[in-house]
Amino acid sequence: MANTKNKQNIEAELMNFDGDRYDVVVLASIWAKELKKRTEYKFQPHAAVIKVALDDILSGKMSKDAVLEIRRQNLEAELKAAEEARLEAERKAKEPLRL
Repeated sequence: MANTKNKQNIEAELMNFDGDRYDVVVLASIWAKELKKRTEYKFQPHAAVIKVALDDILSGKMSKDAVLEIRRQNLEAELKAAEEARLEAERKAKEPLRL
């Protein structure tokens, strides 16, 4: 019964949302991916994380700009880590083999 009430609440919020509903879905999916990286959501089912993300977007807890800024920062950090790993692998490949 509570699950049906929660589902109706999310549907009502989505229908009453004054912005573009398609943007909400995209933002919620981006936010869900970012939430899934956090330890408290890492082992949660995807459906639960998506509900949290959608609720955060619809309630105004997370704005479009905030979600996109967090995504940009995380993407930059991931690219920097990948570049550092690549440079480290190149450095190790150039070292002479020691026996």
